[in-house]
Amino acid sequence: MTFHQKLSAYTLGFLTDKELPDIAMTGLEEGYDAESLRILAGHTITDNSFVLRDYFKSMVKELGLTLKERKEALISIIAFYAKNIVDKKTGTYTEFEKLNQTINKTEFDCDDMGLMPCYADYISIWEEKMDGLDFHSVQGLTKEEYIEKTEGEMRKYLEEWLITNGGT
Repeated sequence: MTFHQKLSAYTLGFLTDKELPDIAMTGLEEGYDAESLRILAGHTITDNSFVLRDYFKSMVKELGLTLKERKEALISIIAFYAKNIVDKKTGTYTEFEKLNQTINKTEFDCDDMGLMPCYADYISIWEEKMDGLDFHSVQGLTKEEYIEKTEGEMRKYLEEWLITNGGT
């Protein structure tokens, strides 16, 4: 994840105070620089959470950052998974499962995030994998062909989603 994506994950509670030094280290690696950022990056997960949080607040102020609202932060995290899928860095089905689990940890759902078509495709692939509903034979495809075709449609949709949501 990028520095801003990790900040979003922290905002959503997916990362804890103990992970603030790692967030700061990512910021340094991406070229950000501030005294509190350097100090925070030098801390460890065993350091006092109150101290970590104080340096984090100072870092945000020194860098002139504004932490995103929850929905905007979630879009940033979804963009991380969506980009992995589009770039074929990971399996489409398994990465979308992680994306969906992430959304499910919030008050939002796939529909709120504009991902209902992908969610429907994800469920249809799940049905195929579990030998549930038979979508492939209706289309004259093998199970594997159907899954491959559907994953391709998901990647295409997510590519458009990234463009629309500023994730590229």
